[in-house]
Amino acid sequence: MEHHILTVGVSLLQNFARSKSPPVDFEFALKHHPEVWTFLLENPTAASAEINSLEMRTRFLSSPSPPSLSVTLIHTETPLGKCTCSLLERFLKKCKVRVDKIPVKGFDKPAGDADPEFAQREALEALTQMRERVIRHIIRLKEQSPDLSIHLNATGGYKAEVAVLYELGRFLRLPVYYLHETFRTCVTLP
Repeated sequence: MEHHILTVGVSLLQNFARSKSPPVDFEFALKHHPEVWTFLLENPTAASAEINSLEMRTRFLSSPSPPSLSVTLIHTETPLGKCTCSLLERFLKKCKVRVDKIPVKGFDKPAGDADPEFAQREALEALTQMRERVIRHIIRLKEQSPDLSIHLNATGGYKAEVAVLYELGRFLRLPVYYLHETFRTCVTLP
């Protein structure tokens, strides 16, 4: 069995917003949750970078005999993070994938309103929390199933989260992969 740990970004909401004519903002997407769900179902790999990279790596959607798969979604506790995570969780469960979630502190304050000290303090707290929660989660997964193959998917989320996930992969000797947009393939990071 494989277990993939993914950072969750807002590609689903972003792609939904861009698909509207004229394009809409994130607030519209948040208020129209059922429409975003329909958008995700219509073409999951085009709608969501997270689903696309997971599919590219595992073929859980396209294989006649998909692998036994479970995932953990790391998401921020912001409205955007919670909305995206809930939609991805619902979709994955519909595909018979077991889903765990790790909520982490997010930033609700607009970047222009944050002074440098506030931004540094908030980022440090959120990223440290993420790192600690993911490590505890991996330890728990390995205790429950020592032969479990764990992979880290660094496609979604913001750059600092991706950096933390990469560092964890290096430290724990777990494969870290990323969907490279230009090549349209998953690249395992060194």
